[in-house]
Amino acid sequence: MADLKGRKVALNKGSNVHYLLVKQLEKAGVPYDQVDVAYLTPADARAAFERGAVDAWVIWDPFQAAAERQLGARVLADGSGVVKNYQFFLAGKPYAEANPAIIDVVLEEIRKGDLWAREHREDTIKLLQPVLGLDRPVVELAVDRLAYGVQPISREVLQEQQGVADAFHALKLIPKPIKVLDAAPAALR
Repeated sequence: MADLKGRKVALNKGSNVHYLLVKQLEKAGVPYDQVDVAYLTPADARAAFERGAVDAWVIWDPFQAAAERQLGARVLADGSGVVKNYQFFLAGKPYAEANPAIIDVVLEEIRKGDLWAREHREDTIKLLQPVLGLDRPVVELAVDRLAYGVQPISREVLQEQQGVADAFHALKLIPKPIKVLDAAPAALR
């Protein structure tokens, strides 16, 4: 990561991988402003990476798996021990408050699907491959790295998200400070 100093790095602005870069640079002792960050969509970032217009690309699966399998890209660092990466299922606050039973049913079905995918690797690959339009080895790698286990949001998760919000405010990606707890369910505030 220290070798990225003075280099051009592509990523999605304000994304989980943006935060990953911030924390990995911090860990390596490289000031963020000493890396030339290029804000690109995954497709544009891949093209830039392939043609050498950027030196590194911070990305998530299946794009990462495709870069590794198809381009021979190597992983410099991942989030292990540095950041926790969460995916969120969202509902509008008024809807969620007015329909808690429906939210519970939706979350239970998501849990069931998650459990099924974890226990049926081959079927999961077969289902995802035509949807993603990627080669089987790419989909296999991405599926093998999936994080399984649907959990409700906790105060710990919200505190970690506050760290993301604070970092993005410091980088002026968010115009004013925000309190993540303000958007949390009342039971977690």
